[in-house]
Amino acid sequence: MRRTNARCGSKHNRHVTAYVLRKVARNMTPFFRLIADNQRYAQCWSKAVVHANATALRRLFRIASPQAKRPLPSTDGRGYLINFEFKGPVPLYGSGTENTSVNGKFIFETRVHRAISRAILPLYLTLAVNPAFARALALAIRLGDVRAVTCIVKSVVTAPQLQSVSIEESGIALAFKYAFSKYRYEHFLLSERFE
Repeated sequence: MRRTNARCGSKHNRHVTAYVLRKVARNMTPFFRLIADNQRYAQCWSKAVVHANATALRRLFRIASPQAKRPLPSTDGRGYLINFEFKGPVPLYGSGTENTSVNGKFIFETRVHRAISRAILPLYLTLAVNPAFARALALAIRLGDVRAVTCIVKSVVTAPQLQSVSIEESGIALAFKYAFSKYRYEHFLLSERFE
């Protein structure tokens, strides 16, 4: 599941579109809402992540977002990525959260995941319902404009635990650090690979 870095200014960033961002956001919004609101569901999700059980992730994701077509979950024991297929230069685009601390292998904390889900839910809701917002974010990513991307993201993600925003793999990565956890987590909305 771990992705390779394709930093801002990369030729890969030219492929992201508002359509892709909005479709992923519409598929992911119900999931993040359920993670934020339902502790038992969130605990089941974390258990499946830690046990690297992609089958359980697929089943659980279907409960939250039954309208999503062919979600492709993956996990490495410390995080997950839910990919969706697209035609054209972006074959897979997805969303996920990962414990990025070196010593955090097979640790994925439900409390942190729920806090991040609450923090990012306004971003996904806005992408899903506001085409102009999605176009502005897609353009900033394509241009490799980290300042613009940060400004756009922080206009809706206002949690003080958000430490940084970066452009990666034709998408974005948001780093979070919560006082109640010793681990740093990253949330991402990006493309894993390009043809």
